[in-house]
Amino acid sequence: MKKAKNLLDMTNSFLKEGHADVKEYLEGLSPVYAKIIFARRMQYGYSQKELADKAGTGLKTITRAEGGFDNLSTQTYDKIFRALDLSVKDVAEAMIQLKASDDELAAT
Repeated sequence: MKKAKNLLDMTNSFLKEGHADVKEYLEGLSPVYAKIIFARRMQYGYSQKELADKAGTGLKTITRAEGGFDNLSTQTYDKIFRALDLSVKDVAEAMIQLKASDDELAAT
């Protein structure tokens, strides 16, 4: 699993360096991650403090993650997603669902 995380970091780093438009997109994921984290935390009935304890992060980190702040590392998101039993596939599927919901709202 360590290789996957390093590969993710390496891929993100490579894409950000070589492609300004991709850099903007990747850094714009924080608000999307925020919605996913908040929804799953509510589904599990965790307080922010409980999630912080399960993820091994501080309460302020969870607050920032749910607030959509851009300066959290991929390692931090990984800890939070793991604490919420969210795989990469789960996060990707949630992102697709959120995009579809946003598209439906824009069309109305």
